Order: sequence, then C-alpha cells, then structure tokens
Amino acid sequence: RYQYYLQVKKDVLDGRLISSFEQGIRLAGLAVQADFGDYNQFESHDFLREYVLFPMDWTQDEAVLEDLTQKVAQEHRSHSGITAAEAELMYINEVERLDGFGQEIFPVKDNHGNDIHLGIFFMGIFIKNRIGRTTVIYRWNDIGNIAHNKSSIVLELINKEENVLFHTDDLENAKYISRLFASRHKFYKQNKICTE
Repeated sequence: RYQYYLQVKKDVLDGRLISSFEQGIRLAGLAVQADFGDYNQFESHDFLREYVLFPMDWTQDEAVLEDLTQKVAQEHRSHSGITAAEAELMYINEVERLDGFGQEIFPVKDNHGNDIHLGIFFMGIFIKNRIGRTTVIYRWNDIGNIAHNKSSIVLELINKEENVLFHTDDLENAKYISRLFASRHKFYKQNKICTE
C-alpha cells in the first residue's frame, strides 16, 4: 500500500494524472495527514510552504499558491485522528477516481499523418483524436495480434480484413509500445475468465 501510495502521489505531482483544484486540495490534505500526522501536533503550518503539495504547473502565482496552501491546512485539519495507513488508502481511492487513471497514452500519427493519442487501459486499446472526435476503442477480445514494423505499430483485428496502423517517431518507441500492448493483451487472454 505504501509503495503504491508513493507512486500515485508522484504521478499526481508530476502532472501525469490531472485533477481539479478541489481534488488537488483534498489529495494534498490527505498526503499531509499520511506524511506528517495530525493537524494539532503543529503550532504553525508554515512548513507546508516548503512541502510539495501540488503539480508544478499549479504553483506559478504566489498569491494563488498561498490561498491553496491555506485550503490544504483546513483540509488537513478535517482529517485529524486518521492514521497514516488510512490516509494513504483514502489518497489511493481518491486518485482512482481521477480522469485518466489506469491509462497510458502515447502520441502517434494515423495513416493520414494526423496527430492522435494511442492509449491502453484495462479494457483494451483506445484512440483519442486531438480535434475532439469520439474515442475509438478496440477491446482485447477484438484484437488478434499486436506487432511493430519499423516505426509503425500494427493492430491485427480478429473480425476485420484490414489491420490498423499507427506511426511513431522511431523504432525504439514502436518496439516499446507494441511490447507493452502485447504483454497486456497476453495477460487479458490468460485471465479472460477473471475479467469477464
């Protein structure tokens, strides 16, 4: 639990998982409770100014940062009496509700040269268009094979005659993405009964 808490906290602070200001304040309050204990142990909460509470892109304006830090202190006060382990678990549960949790997204190009996002999540592979079109999902049981050919990733679909191609910047990137997708696909096939 503790290692998982540290990983998801790093994902939030590095900006890999996007949260609203309200969610960010709630997460920061839980992190302070988990890392430092109860609110009433401290005469002053000035130490919060030295502690990384938010993603880096949030902390540009000093006035905004001060206001957010005060809100985190209030949130921290509301969690008094909760153990570090409970706060870590509450943090993890909160992060699991964030948009994009459990997804890994890669910038690629489609066959027409358009920039798109190719991603993976527990149900399969998805394609998000930057323009805002509907997300296309290829479920694991619709995919026959995943491979790479030079700097392209090839999805072989079971019930369709054609393959779906995606182009990356280089061979190493295509290798990494295709191996990641293939290993998740293999995991799904081996544990199909559990996922259904």
